[in-house]
Amino acid sequence: MREDDFIGQQFTWFTGVIENITDPDKLNRVKVRCVGFHTQDTKVVTTNDLPWATVIMPVTNASIKGNGGNHHLEIGSWVVGFFRDGRSAQDPMVMGSVATQTDGEQDIPTDASTTNKVYKSKSGHLIEIDNGGTPPLLYQPEIRVTHSSGSKITMNHDGSISIVATNIKLNA
Repeated sequence: MREDDFIGQQFTWFTGVIENITDPDKLNRVKVRCVGFHTQDTKVVTTNDLPWATVIMPVTNASIKGNGGNHHLEIGSWVVGFFRDGRSAQDPMVMGSVATQTDGEQDIPTDASTTNKVYKSKSGHLIEIDNGGTPPLLYQPEIRVTHSSGSKITMNHDGSISIVATNIKLNA
């Protein structure tokens, strides 16, 4: 059997850095520079010549007929994956991202912890799912959504909702 067959080939892993996230076909693909495959000194592979890599999404994204979601990878994200075509290394599949430090800054939001799940967008929007402290004394879970302008909606532990707005507009 050939080593580049899709069934029964040698499994070939890679680690790499995302260099392009603008998929012209809008198929949720990225271009990733795979260490050891696209970084050899003898031949530099330009970003344009890198193959498009399929991003594997979680089962919570149906990825059919307009249902599902898009990845949130950014240029510079470190990822791990495998080549679907084995040693031929022309059909990369991205399995996940690897938390690192970019320019000395931790790539995970500093508010994140084992009890506080945080998503921060490029523009500064913040979603926090805070599971609270240790029960029963400090256990006060909240969900907070903060706009980059500073406006915030908090769903409090008692079921109430707090809204802090930096600018209020009423439509009649």
